[in-house]
Amino acid sequence: MQIRSKKYFSVICIIVLVFTASCTRNVKESRIITENARLNLVFASDASEFKDSIRNKLIARYKDQCNIDIVNIGKLKDIRTENYDVVLIMDTCMAWSTFNPSLKNFLENQTNHNNIVLFMTADDLDWEYRYKGVDAITSASEIENEESVYLELAEKIDKIISD
Repeated sequence: MQIRSKKYFSVICIIVLVFTASCTRNVKESRIITENARLNLVFASDASEFKDSIRNKLIARYKDQCNIDIVNIGKLKDIRTENYDVVLIMDTCMAWSTFNPSLKNFLENQTNHNNIVLFMTADDLDWEYRYKGVDAITSASEIENEESVYLELAEKIDKIISD
């Protein structure tokens, strides 16, 4: 009986891992170079239809005045905040954990959080998140939230680059 329970537990664990891996995709990494750009932005993110759409709107908004690097969230460890005017991180809150461990390590290793904008998708509509002085914008990945999330992120970015 115990062997059968271990088998079921193993199968359930594998299903959960496959489901979790299928929920996140890598973004297509790229660099947008703008002649005479006065600012440098980096967008570190996992990919989803919802996040891709918001990220594309932000790229369209800033591409004429900024150099923009688009990287996978797993590359946070390689990002130096001092090299960018704005660091936008788009992450997913996973079940039973608050966020991606690479995000936690990144935030803990930064001495200046003033140019970091954090966006987290979560199923809990009332979930609010703050870590190391960085307030996250949170939203469920629902199409009706897309425009308001985009505008809120743009407002935070605009505030940082205008200071």
